[in-house]
Amino acid sequence: MEHGDDAIAVSRGHDGVPGDLRNIEQWDGWPARLDAVVHLAALNPARGEAAASDDAALMAANVSATKALAEAAARRGVRRFVYASTNLVHPLTTEPFDESAPEKPQNAYAASKLAGETAMWQGLEGSSTEGVVLRLPPVYGPGGRGGVAALLRVSSLPIPLPLAAPSASRSLLSIANAVEALTLAVTAPGAAGGTFLVCDGEPWSLGEMVAFARQEMGRSPRLFSLPTHTLARLASLAGRRKQYEHVFGSLVVDDAAFRGAAGWHPPETTEDGLRRMLRDLHLKRRGKRR
Repeated sequence: MEHGDDAIAVSRGHDGVPGDLRNIEQWDGWPARLDAVVHLAALNPARGEAAASDDAALMAANVSATKALAEAAARRGVRRFVYASTNLVHPLTTEPFDESAPEKPQNAYAASKLAGETAMWQGLEGSSTEGVVLRLPPVYGPGGRGGVAALLRVSSLPIPLPLAAPSASRSLLSIANAVEALTLAVTAPGAAGGTFLVCDGEPWSLGEMVAFARQEMGRSPRLFSLPTHTLARLASLAGRRKQYEHVFGSLVVDDAAFRGAAGWHPPETTEDGLRRMLRDLHLKRRGKRR
C-alpha cells in the first residue's frame, strides 16, 4: 500500500473464505499478525431489487455477519476494527447535520447498517480491539454504481433537464477519498471509539453535477427551471412521491468531527473524482459499441 502497510483483500466465497461471513470463524486463513480489519462487505441491493426489501437477508448479511467478524477480530487481538456504514441512517434534511443528528434510517438497507453498527460494538465489547464507524455518503468513481453513476449517464443524453432551479444538495465521497478516509480510520489515534460522518467537502446539487458533466463533454448544460413543488405534484400524481423525495431531498453532512479527530483533508477534489468517473463511463460506452 501507499503507506507502506501490507493489505490483504478478503472476498466472500473466494480462497477458502466462507460465502456467509457468519461462519468466518471457520476460515483458517487468518494472518498470524493482523493490526486492523476494515469491514466493507455488505448486502446493498439496487433500488427495486427484491433483496432491497428482504429484511431477513439484510439483517443476516449486515448485522449478524458484522458481529461474527468483530468477535473473530477481537479474539485474535486485532488492534482496530473499522466498519463502513452509511449516512442514510440519518433522515433527509434541508440543513447540514453532524453525528448528533437524529437516527432515522431511510430504507431497509440503512436500518440494517445502523443495526450493524450496534452489532460491531457488541462484538468488540470487553476486548482490547478499538472500533471506528464511518458513515459514508454516496461513493463514486470508476466502476461505481448508484445515484451518481445514473445521473452522469443521464447527463450524456441530448435532452434538457429541469434542474436549473436550486435543487437537492448532496455530500459525496470519491473512491480515492474513501480509501484515504478508511486508512485514517485505521491509523489515527484520535479516531478510536468514534462514529464519524465523512465527505469530499462542499456539497453539490443535482443541477451542478449535470452541468459539470456536460461541460466536460463539450456540451452546454441544457438545464431549465421547473419549480420543485411542481415536480413534487407530478411525482405524487404518478405515485412516485417517495422516489421524488429520495432524489430531490438534501443530505449534507458536517464532517468537522472526523477532520478534527483524524486530521482529515480529502486528497481529491470532487471535480477530479467526477472527471475520472466520466472517463470510465466513456470508455465503457466505447467498448460496448465495438
